[in-house]
Amino acid sequence: MFLDIKIVVKIREGVVSFTAFIEKHKGTILKLWLNSFWERFGEAAAFFKKEIDQFTNPFAYHIEESFRGLVEALGEEFSWDKIDPYLDKLAQIRAVQEVTPSTACLFFLDLKKILREHYGEKIIEDFGVRPFLELEDKINSFILRFIDFYQRYRERLYEIRLEEWKRANYLLLKRAGLIGEFESQNLFENKKH
Repeated sequence: MFLDIKIVVKIREGVVSFTAFIEKHKGTILKLWLNSFWERFGEAAAFFKKEIDQFTNPFAYHIEESFRGLVEALGEEFSWDKIDPYLDKLAQIRAVQEVTPSTACLFFLDLKKILREHYGEKIIEDFGVRPFLELEDKINSFILRFIDFYQRYRERLYEIRLEEWKRANYLLLKRAGLIGEFESQNLFENKKH
């Protein structure tokens, strides 16, 4: 009850709503978040940051598009329908980069750190603890959903690699004359005892 009264009083004093606060600062939040993400790429970051075009640099384009969508979602009512496409795209990108799951989702922790260091005190002062905790909970939800997408893409990638390995080895064995006219599927299927 006290927090709700504090929010109303602050709004009457001229402080904007929490949604408007996020809207006002989303450009800076996005810039800081992208910079922290690109810093992990070392010298290659200069290329990624230089030209962000869908055709000449699709990697950077999709990263920025997804980050922008997620930052906008921070100030809006929670909706998986709006958030999932961004998380899905990021998971696709990170899944092919051969990084551990913890490294793959590290950029979300960077976002939490940016919000804490640059806006945490102001949010708590103007809006109370509850909106700040809800903001962090929203990012935690992003992380969990991202891991689900990431795992699905990693599994698919391993399935593709396994199928390629099966085809390559079957052809090698056949060319070497070590196998007859077996179906490739029978050669590599698991036998159940």
